[in-house]
Amino acid sequence: MEKDRPREGIWIETADAPPARPPSRASFLKEHGGAIWRLFFIQSSRNERTLDGLGFFSIVEPFISKCSRPGEDAKSFARRHLGYFNAGLYLSSVVAGVVVNMERRRARGEPVAVERIEGVKAALSSVLAARANYFFDALLVPLGLTIASISAMYGSYAGLIAFLALYNFYHFQSRIGGYCRGAELGEGVGGAFVARLYREERLIGGCAAFAAGVFAALLFVKARDAGGAGFVVWGVVACAASAVLARKLSFVRTVVVLFAATAIFLIVRGIAS
Repeated sequence: MEKDRPREGIWIETADAPPARPPSRASFLKEHGGAIWRLFFIQSSRNERTLDGLGFFSIVEPFISKCSRPGEDAKSFARRHLGYFNAGLYLSSVVAGVVVNMERRRARGEPVAVERIEGVKAALSSVLAARANYFFDALLVPLGLTIASISAMYGSYAGLIAFLALYNFYHFQSRIGGYCRGAELGEGVGGAFVARLYREERLIGGCAAFAAGVFAALLFVKARDAGGAGFVVWGVVACAASAVLARKLSFVRTVVVLFAATAIFLIVRGIAS
């Protein structure tokens, strides 16, 4: 007699359990809503020893009871995730989702070793931190601030609104979307998810370079209108001096020196005029 098996989406009664259905959006939010809310406070307990370790533990802490095997002490779960953790601000949520997925599968009895969880956590945290920091710090934020600055030159708040909309679109995608995908797929989330998340990276990089050129041109035009040719010449000298001083001084000291020199120049110029 042929063994019963699932046909046409109808489960025929056998000794096996029916395949698990993916949870609905409402049930997922009910189960993971607390963790998603805590994602936004991951850096609130940063310290020199564990960096964001306490913040990461606060995200996965609601799942201790569901991630512990029968008879297993919850302290072992806490020890695994109270150590050093550094995945940046934006894609640490992906790591949290992956860890929750793997820990829950381990609690259900699947062959997921503790060493494997720790290895995936360490590997993802370093790779994703570099990826997200480059996208936000080198491309997206400079583009948004440049647009806001150009708009401010003409007394408009449109650039500020555009910056907030652009930044938070990718910010919430990274935080909330990253956690949801990590919790759904586990270590299978892969680089394809991040590539889709930041698929406009080249476009944004090109726009950032173009906006920086426009801003530089407008800055000299506005400076000439506000302070005359002398102020423009001083700006060119200051830019050249920053390149020279950066080789001898730290970034902070270079900024302080140029700020003080510019302040003295404006005071003397105001007295002379």
